Amino acid sequence: MLGPLEITALLFAAATGLGLAGGLGLMADRLGRRRRSARERRLAALCFLLLPLEGAAFLWGLLVEPRWPEITFTEVDTPRLPRGERLRVVHLTDFHAEGSSPVLEGLPERVNALKPDLLVFTGDTLNSAEGLPVVKDLLARIEAPLGRFAAQGNQDVAYRAETDLFGGVAVELTGEPQAVGDGRAVLCGAPYPNGGVLERCLRASEGRLRIVAYHTPDLVEDLAPLGPDLYLAGHTHGGQVRVPLYGAVVTMSELGKRYEMGRYTVGSTALYVNRGVGMEGGLAPRVRFLCRPEIAVIDLVGSKPAP
Repeated sequence: MLGPLEITALLFAAATGLGLAGGLGLMADRLGRRRRSARERRLAALCFLLLPLEGAAFLWGLLVEPRWPEITFTEVDTPRLPRGERLRVVHLTDFHAEGSSPVLEGLPERVNALKPDLLVFTGDTLNSAEGLPVVKDLLARIEAPLGRFAAQGNQDVAYRAETDLFGGVAVELTGEPQAVGDGRAVLCGAPYPNGGVLERCLRASEGRLRIVAYHTPDLVEDLAPLGPDLYLAGHTHGGQVRVPLYGAVVTMSELGKRYEMGRYTVGSTALYVNRGVGMEGGLAPRVRFLCRPEIAVIDLVGSKPAP
């Protein structure tokens, strides 16, 4: 099955082919081998002129955006906290580490400057074994007074099942409720695809502020009736390559483009889908276009009236 970047590469190749075909068509017309209509000449010229633009876009996506992380800020009001109280969550996802990189090297300093109370990572940790010490080092250097937590993604489960990904640097979420701070907040997280345990975790912690941490947004519509305050997900990479006016070409989510990136409201639940830090592995080109790596800051702000 083709991944999102393989599909994007095929689309790019097709566009390049159209550009070359347009150039050859103009050349043939100029040599008089075939007279084309004015409309055909305009279309061929447009395809040919797009070639430099395609090349520039590819270089931008290869050399600039993957090294240019964006910090996004979102506020979520919750009656589960007293008015004026704030819980700051920094959400990271999809490192896809395969050794050191400028973005991964700089993550701890960037995150620590945001002064998070809580760090949550939602999976797809490695593209190769060389990335493991890099990830463990960066997680260990992040300061989060209420804890660092992580859930395995589909790539972790499929290819790194025997690897200790988070030992010593983060608490792995496996379905059991994880009390945060004084216990008024609870994390419900699980490895992909064991989402069934999330329902039990949410039911067991009713009445408290509840945060779901799961690799994909695919379960949000099933869990929203249980009223979690926040659902954190990754997996889509925001498409990793986005087309103007359309967005993600491919998300690999069961729900397609419905929740491709950013904040959504599903029932009373705030869903946040992070674009991730790294890029698809394997044979896919390491590019991001109109989809910078993301460090997401979610501030849960209390709205409960004072007694």
